[in-house]
This record gives sequence, C-alpha cells and structure tokens, in this order.
Amino acid sequence: MTPMTSTRKTAIVLISMGSRIAGEILKRMPEALVEQITAEIASIKQVTPEERRLVFKELREFQAKISAFDKGGTDFAREMLEQAVGTHRASTLISRATGFGDTASFEMLKKADPLTVANFLKAEAAQTVALVLAHVDPRWAGPILARLPSTMQAEVAFRMASLGQPNPEFVREVELALAKGVKGEYEATVKQYGGTKQVADLFNQIDQEVWGEILEDMKRLDNDTAAQVKNLMFVFEDIVTLDDKFVQEMLKEVDSRELGLALKAASDIVKQKIFSNMSKRAAAGIKEDMEYTGAVRLSEVQEAQQRVVDVLRRLEEAGTVVLSGGKGGDVLV
Repeated sequence: MTPMTSTRKTAIVLISMGSRIAGEILKRMPEALVEQITAEIASIKQVTPEERRLVFKELREFQAKISAFDKGGTDFAREMLEQAVGTHRASTLISRATGFGDTASFEMLKKADPLTVANFLKAEAAQTVALVLAHVDPRWAGPILARLPSTMQAEVAFRMASLGQPNPEFVREVELALAKGVKGEYEATVKQYGGTKQVADLFNQIDQEVWGEILEDMKRLDNDTAAQVKNLMFVFEDIVTLDDKFVQEMLKEVDSRELGLALKAASDIVKQKIFSNMSKRAAAGIKEDMEYTGAVRLSEVQEAQQRVVDVLRRLEEAGTVVLSGGKGGDVLV
C-alpha cells in the first residue's frame, strides 16, 4: 500500500467522525488548511477498512506518546508561570503555592504572632534563624525578621543570602524544636483564662439589669476589680466617649426609630452627643418620634440600647470605629 500523506490521514479521521463533528473541528483550523483537507475529502470516494485501521492505530500510538507528558508537577507549574508572569514573579508564586518547608512543623509559624516567634528565635544562633526563615513563606518570615533584635537582623539576612544546601536531618531537628518551642510560647500567650477583660466581655453579652446587679455585688467584694471590669466594658452611655466621626459611622447603620427608642432613657449628655452629629432635620425627626411613641417599658428601651451597642461592636470588628470602653481611649493621629 502506498504511504498516506498527513492530509489524507486527517481526511480519513474526519470522514469517520461524521459531518457534524468534522465540521466543528474544521471551524477551528486555519482557512488554508481547511481548503486543503476539504479538497482531499472530496477526492476520496470510499475509505477502506484497512485504511481506517492503519490511521486509527497510528492515532492511538500518537495519543499514547503525548499522554506520557500529560502531567503536572512543580517543573511544569514553574514553566507555565514563567510564560505568564516572568521568571522572577513565577519563582515567588511557586514558593508560596508549594510551601517552603517539607513538613508541617513550620505551619505553626502561621498561627503564632511574629513577635512570639521572634522572642523564641532571638536566643538561637543567627545561622539557625536563617535556616528557619529560609524555609518559611516570605509573608511570614518578613515580619519575624523585623521583630528580631536589630543587632542580629543583618547577620540573619546575610546568612540567608549565603545559605547552602542544608542537611535534611538537621532541618528536621530544627523544625521539631521550633514547633515545640513556638507552640509553648503561643499557648502561653493566647490561652489566658479569666481576668477582668474576660469578665467585661461576658457582661457585654447579658442584659444591663443583670450585669448591673452583679457589678454592685462585686464592688462589695473588691471595688477596684469591679471598677477595672466596668472600664473595660462598653455600654450605651459610653457613646459620649466616642470620637464624633465614629458616632457618625454608627448613625449610618442604626434605624432612626430604633435610635429614638434607645434615647428614651438616655442622659441629656448622650442625647446631645448624638444629635450634634446629625442634621437638624434628622434630629428634629427623632425627637418628634420620641414624643409620638409616648411611654414605653424600660426593658424595651434597654433592648434597643443593646442593639445600638451591638452595631458599634460590629463596626469595631470591621475596623470602622474604635470603642473606648468609657476610658477615653488612645489619641488617634
């Protein structure tokens, strides 16, 4: 049998696939190639079984060859990224995506505060610190280096820059020691149970009437401790301690009717604080609503006040406001 050209082989494959599928394939080919293959298809009166067998055998063999390369891996990922974003950027992205250490021990550095890690590492030799930071994503290693004593920062950076291929066994030992040490430092730092702040947080979650009675009883036990707890809390009346811009952020989130109800039992100084941070028209509207609603139960007012405080706490979590907890807070610059 005369050897078939590549054009004839392609024509036979397309004929075997049927006109609909063949048409979809041809749509994706260059126009010049489409003309060439179409001419070949038109010249074929009939495809013999032997021709079809030989063409599809060759096609299967070719598919098997390219399947051997059909896999990923770090090298493929790096090559792909280099084509997309350049060599330097690709190296950074590969490092972030695939990790810097071979074990999970260094994962503790992501959970611990950089200062905690730095406090643990500052007693180690600069070479050891360099080894650790070299195996950590720069997003975590950078803040740790910044918190090391200034006297060792340059040496650590220099040793990282000149670090050779470390002994895997030594790296493993350092990883285990670091995981154990930082875990201890981390747990000692964050797992502090009790304290005035926790009591204040607890009081902030219950009704004012309840925590008020508890606080009065605490004063009889120890007035100073009770005062510390109260100072760490934030209640509706503490709105007077907020910066005006934070009050304005709060007013964007609180319904005017809800605010009017909350102000029913508020002191004049709180009312003045809120009214001074809104337009005269808006203030007049709330005052009118307060008069219109008439007398309401104190519990309803306290619930409304609590909902306003909840809005403030939500804004604090979002970083929109800073609550001073009745202490005046830090000066903002």
